[in-house]
Amino acid sequence: MPPSADRLDAPARAAPADGAGAAAAGPGPYPVPHDEPSDEALMTRYARGDVAAFERLYGRHEGPVYRFLLRSVGIPALADELLQEVWMSVIRGSAAYEPRALFTTWLYRIARTRLIDHWRARDPALLVSLDAAADGAGDDATAASAVDRLAADTSYEPETRALDRAQARAFTLAVEALPVAQREAFLLHAQAGLSLAQIAGITGAGVETIKSRLRYAGDKLRLAMQNWREPR
Repeated sequence: MPPSADRLDAPARAAPADGAGAAAAGPGPYPVPHDEPSDEALMTRYARGDVAAFERLYGRHEGPVYRFLLRSVGIPALADELLQEVWMSVIRGSAAYEPRALFTTWLYRIARTRLIDHWRARDPALLVSLDAAADGAGDDATAASAVDRLAADTSYEPETRALDRAQARAFTLAVEALPVAQREAFLLHAQAGLSLAQIAGITGAGVETIKSRLRYAGDKLRLAMQNWREPR
């Protein structure tokens, strides 16, 4: 039998310490080797009752989805609760699942819906910020690659573990301080590894708007982390 639609007995996950292990970009999505089944194949198998397929999907995506939620709400206990709701929705929606899009697009659309439900209940004004288009236009063709470089830039690596922990915490706080729409775009791209087209499909915003949000997010994060980039 598949996991219950009322309860998900998920493996325990260690909480990140002092923000160091919870750097906003963090490890990206699970890279599927060529000799392993795709997410879409696993979800199709799970829809037919293969519990092991669900366990493999959960193992691949639990961490990235949790970090996306945590960086979006900033409260570990709330992120845990939302994570449970996301996977409950996956379970309940499994019977109707059709692999017409990438599984990750479907999964993060569910995660975003749970976030919107949370924000609507807590502060509807946040939804205005989330739905508003980014200001400005211009040539944003390199926005995604610029964010990739920012998230993985080795020049942020400090010389000691203490500095590393402080740096990771500073970067996490900088991401959490981004405007909601820019933070969402950054996390979906840098954390979840989604393409601009996937993010546009999930959020309902145009690709050019997503490019602008990523560019603005990258500019703000670079400014926030400037001190870490200076020679010591």
